[in-house]
Amino acid sequence: MTPEKEAIVTFLNHYLSLGTIVLGIIAIIWLYALAYEWKTKEETVLLSKISKQALFVGFLISLIGTGLSLYYSDYLGILPCGLCWLQRIFLYSQVFIFGLAWYKKDHTIFPYTLFLSTIGLIIALYHHYLQMGYSELLPCPAIASTIDCAKPTFIEYGFVTFPLMSVALFMILIALSLTAERKWSK
Repeated sequence: MTPEKEAIVTFLNHYLSLGTIVLGIIAIIWLYALAYEWKTKEETVLLSKISKQALFVGFLISLIGTGLSLYYSDYLGILPCGLCWLQRIFLYSQVFIFGLAWYKKDHTIFPYTLFLSTIGLIIALYHHYLQMGYSELLPCPAIASTIDCAKPTFIEYGFVTFPLMSVALFMILIALSLTAERKWSK
């Protein structure tokens, strides 16, 4: 890797790790607010505004996540492992689902994006579990000549890895889908 690319990787790893922590906190607060709404049957102004723009926000979030993962692998040369590819399947498809739904103003997609994000979240949680040094419950789907799923590409702040970034992204997409589903299923 060239020194220029190493500097880009260091910069991105640092700031995306900070963003992951912030995004995770936002996702937890968002899910808590959503649970409060369900319990009290009161609609909060912020969640109502978010649900009106859910198609665009979902498209933007999934597009940024897809773009960054492709930038890391295709430009910077950091190859994904088998579990990374599985997570990408559940993220990349959402770019097209959200994009087409946003174009057509179709608010019926949220059960599908919720399903895709939940499966992606489960895979990402397991992948992070592996990279934190715990034993395999299921084997890595990679063949012997590719990247090992249990070996982290980087660890920032002692716990932030690529799979944890994916966890935060899928949690936001889940919160978005639940918020919009609540609004548009009425």
